[in-house]
Amino acid sequence: MKRYALLTFAILMMPCLASAQDTPDVEIGTNFGVSIVTADGSTITQFGIPGQGVLGQPIIYTTFFAGSVMLEPQIAFNLTTSGGSTFTTLGIGGQAGYLFSGSTTDSPYVVTALGFQLIANGSTSTDFGLGGKVGYRVLIGEGVGFRVEGGYRRWLDNQLNEITIGFGIGAIIH
Repeated sequence: MKRYALLTFAILMMPCLASAQDTPDVEIGTNFGVSIVTADGSTITQFGIPGQGVLGQPIIYTTFFAGSVMLEPQIAFNLTTSGGSTFTTLGIGGQAGYLFSGSTTDSPYVVTALGFQLIANGSTSTDFGLGGKVGYRVLIGEGVGFRVEGGYRRWLDNQLNEITIGFGIGAIIH
């Protein structure tokens, strides 16, 4: 008798489990595209796959969804050693945004974007950036999120302007 009750319970729970799988909880991915950094009349343009992260560095992002709200920590790390010298950069970013049509369907979005950059090469320097992005997120099946976005971030200490145009692609976990 317990088997039948358990089987009945499992069959009745399947629609609940199926509907729960429709809501993305997390998206893990990376960006690629162009980063244009300007300061004092000079311009550096970088294209990267992956790229378009904190000051053009390759990044990994993890987006957490709560309805139409998205929260996204980002990290970038580079270590270069040449001729006995080591050059290290660490970029930490974060975005908080709003998906106008929610996380379960294709949607335009806006985000505020924060960034922190640490550079170490014998001495250490840091900078903090603040900006925003607009974009459009497309769901490919139930397991992939694809983004097209453009953004601007102002780096405060070094007086840099960062403009980004690119794409993001991530795996969706339900």
